[in-house]
Amino acid sequence: MHYNHLPKSISKGHVLLMDGTIATGAAALMAIRVLKDHHVPEENIIFVAMLAAPQGIHAIAYAFPKVKIVVSEIDDGLNDLLHIVPGIGNFGDRFYGTD
Repeated sequence: MHYNHLPKSISKGHVLLMDGTIATGAAALMAIRVLKDHHVPEENIIFVAMLAAPQGIHAIAYAFPKVKIVVSEIDDGLNDLLHIVPGIGNFGDRFYGTD
């Protein structure tokens, strides 16, 4: 984590945690842990993504079973490089126009 600036009242409401994709779920696991460390109840976290691999969804659901996960599409899985297959390429590269 590079930066953390959460509202002081974050634990009092629901949190929409958003990411473009869920591949392995590692980034989501860390983000959810930060929210829980700031006393956000697990059942008040809703993780939203456009695209996901089953492995990432399972990792999040196993570690944090009360977090709601909302995705628009679940792809086949991950390749040897842990990229979503068929996927959309690197979401960050597409979103920010970088390589």
